[in-house]
Amino acid sequence: MNLSGKVALVTGAAQGLGKAFSESLLSQGAKVCLADVKVQQGKTTAAEFQKTFGNDSAFFEKCDVSIADDVTNVFKKVKSKYGQIDILVNNAGIANETHWRKMVDINLVSVIQGTQLGIEYMSKEYGGNGGVIINVSSSAGLVPVFITPVYCAVKFGVVGFTRSVAVNPRNRSTSGIRFCCLCPAFTDTDIIKFKKDSGINMKYAPKILKSVGINK
Repeated sequence: MNLSGKVALVTGAAQGLGKAFSESLLSQGAKVCLADVKVQQGKTTAAEFQKTFGNDSAFFEKCDVSIADDVTNVFKKVKSKYGQIDILVNNAGIANETHWRKMVDINLVSVIQGTQLGIEYMSKEYGGNGGVIINVSSSAGLVPVFITPVYCAVKFGVVGFTRSVAVNPRNRSTSGIRFCCLCPAFTDTDIIKFKKDSGINMKYAPKILKSVGINK
């Protein structure tokens, strides 16, 4: 896919994997909306990218993906500014077993809403150009991880949802959209910095991280 002139929307883009995804897209000629709940970090990241890739290359939009209206609004803002959406990366996520309902909303419900809005804005059937929707799951969406059972459940959900949408005959034949699911292993970002109130058993976390090469 030639990314020159394409427009991407990336959630959770202020830092970590979302920032890395955005930088890669920008380096290949795409324009990117950086959506995140972290306002100051998001603005800093956007300014950094604008300095490197040009003032019109990227912009930040505050978005709490657990709030349906925020998600809808960011799609409207991207369409208004750039006229199209070609790439959607549903990346925002947290790891917190204590506040598990919030984690379900952020890690799974927002992916479902984002994908549905992506189809609405991108599908050739509705006047879009087609494109690609990438939902970010985790290796925890493929195998059990006993210290994070709810996180595992929602990431399994992202995998199952994405695969199911991808094989929908209507999507395959008329939308012009490809659906992908990424399942990264443990990555050294803020999400892996287990906090005391996360509900994750800290006794086992260091051993698991060390086993995959992250020394915490």
